[in-house]
Amino acid sequence: MIKKKEDAMSDKDFAKLMEIAKESVEAAKTMTKKEAIASLNRAGIVTKKGEFNRHYKVLKDFSKGKKQQD
Repeated sequence: MIKKKEDAMSDKDFAKLMEIAKESVEAAKTMTKKEAIASLNRAGIVTKKGEFNRHYKVLKDFSKGKKQQD
């Protein structure tokens, strides 16, 4: 799918998105493990038990410091 220039995010929107991302990273640094799992669960990335959901299984290896095998 080819995106049109008018569909692209503006520099102002991109800057705001990056600001939000930086704030989220800073907030994550102070979270407890329980808070982090709850946050990832609300985002649909992990289950309440902290297991990766099926769409994010590939992250399991990366979270344990393993490299993905081709």
